Amino acid sequence: MIYIQKKPEPNLLLEYRHQINASFDDMDADVKIQLRESLLKEQGHLCAYCMRRITDAKDTKIEHFEARTPENELQYHNLLAVCRGGDGGPVKAMSCDTKKGNRQIFINALNKSDMERIYYSNSGEIHSSDTTSHKFEYQDSTGRAHSGYTSPEQVIQECLNLNYENGAPLLGRKTALREFQKRLHPYKDKKSKRIFLEKMQRIYSEQSEYIEPYVGIIRWYIEKKLSQL
Repeated sequence: MIYIQKKPEPNLLLEYRHQINASFDDMDADVKIQLRESLLKEQGHLCAYCMRRITDAKDTKIEHFEARTPENELQYHNLLAVCRGGDGGPVKAMSCDTKKGNRQIFINALNKSDMERIYYSNSGEIHSSDTTSHKFEYQDSTGRAHSGYTSPEQVIQECLNLNYENGAPLLGRKTALREFQKRLHPYKDKKSKRIFLEKMQRIYSEQSEYIEPYVGIIRWYIEKKLSQL
């Protein structure tokens, strides 16, 4: 996960929201197309949760960060673009919104301080240093009520399932990190390492319409290596 800075909402969504009886499920196709394009562009065409590349509409779900209500379902600040998260596959391998369902989560990609608490391991795992306990209540798709306590760290592990050992998110982060480590390997002395890492830090910090998949772990690794020089 990385910090997502919201841009102005698309004009068609703004106009549609002010129509009588406007709802997310009945949204006109042209409005949804522009909405999806706007979300993907501001997220660098990455899933807001696992950071895999999202290529097109068939690969995209529009996620309501806070559970949908008539009041918030068309509010742009509550909308994110996410991947399919293993939809249709084994439940144990599902991730992101597909795994989350309508549960409330307590880590927000739109909150910079939340993202500053994210860190990774060399094996590709993602974690949060925030273990603050939050109470949750929700009903699953069968109507069964659930309640308990969770934390941002537990949300990553359980609700979003971003570290499933054979899952695409973990394997993607691990592969991205290994590829970057190969690029760093030829630089042996501190000076050349620092020059290369600082250059890469500038490149990977840039906001663009297409950001490198799993960029979060690469940014973390660059900062880690620079702090060791």
